[in-house]
Amino acid sequence: MAFDPEDFRKAVVALTLGGVAGAAIVQSHHDEAKKSRAEIDDPEGTEWICNIVWDLLDDWEPPDMDCEDDYTDHLFRYLRREIGAELEEDDPDVALEKRTGTLHGIPDILIHDRLVLELKVSSKKSERDRLVGQCCEYSRGYVTWAIVIDWPEQRVQKLLDLLEAKSLNYIEVIEFDEAEGDDDEDED
Repeated sequence: MAFDPEDFRKAVVALTLGGVAGAAIVQSHHDEAKKSRAEIDDPEGTEWICNIVWDLLDDWEPPDMDCEDDYTDHLFRYLRREIGAELEEDDPDVALEKRTGTLHGIPDILIHDRLVLELKVSSKKSERDRLVGQCCEYSRGYVTWAIVIDWPEQRVQKLLDLLEAKSLNYIEVIEFDEAEGDDDEDED
């Protein structure tokens, strides 16, 4: 049988497309395994509340405050007020809870029993590591977002790199008031 370049090209394309499709299926199963209980139980409701909160966080401008608890209180009040204003007549009521006990710990803010916001102001390595542990545990039950305030850019990048290295990149990191410069306290 003679070598036909066109047949060879078709075989390569078929194998490549098959490989891409196979990779997509594997990735899909991988992503399914990483979903929180909230995403599995109510994907539409979880997406709905996440979209509302994402847009509201885009507009949140935290004032300069003394401690993490003050930022948490301010964000909680802001979200409670603004989510209420965003809801349409036929939307379900949205419960917001601050520092409430769950099966997965005590998150800073729990929204609609589907989304956790965990705030961190200190960018020390020990606080970063604590944040990763907390978010990892919360993400079993809820979509989990880490809110980092006044973190130097390189510290945020180290957090993102750590989440990626541990396959926890589904935990969203949202930055506010990025600090200029760097404090070298406790960093690896």
